[in-house]
Amino acid sequence: MAAGAAAMFDIALTPVSVTIAHIAELLDAVAAGNHRAVGPLSDDITPFHSRAVPAISVRDYLERVAKFVCLENDTLLAVLIYLDRVARAQRHRPALLLSPFNIHRLVITAIVIAHKFSSDVFFNNARYAKVGGIPLAEMNQLELEMLFLMKFDLKVDTAELQSIGEWLVRGPPVL
Repeated sequence: MAAGAAAMFDIALTPVSVTIAHIAELLDAVAAGNHRAVGPLSDDITPFHSRAVPAISVRDYLERVAKFVCLENDTLLAVLIYLDRVARAQRHRPALLLSPFNIHRLVITAIVIAHKFSSDVFFNNARYAKVGGIPLAEMNQLELEMLFLMKFDLKVDTAELQSIGEWLVRGPPVL
């Protein structure tokens, strides 16, 4: 890209793999930064927490989910918006900050909600649970928990998606 040229993101034309790479890089950086700042939490464990950090990277996890549930850029970008809404609504609760212990469950839950809300074709929770590697009952619980945390604020307009996509391409600030 020429020096000074604005980074462009086209929701329809940008390959999903490119969006996943940008999102994974961002989520990994945020989770690591939060973990360094807050440390492991033992007194406020949420349903989103794993007992151990999953062995699969965020990028590989997103690629796996995208492969088996046909994710598109609009859903992936909505995931970031939903995660931000949870974080903003729950500022007083450090346990809900992205961390290596909760990121996978927060991501799969946001994917389920975004996919169901924005796509004409989506799957039942059994499919998302299987692809995400969690039990169905837990998937159902996590979906309800996130919906309440977000106060059912699910609408994301195209301009917001475009803005997030362009921000991702430009590169988030270094943490």
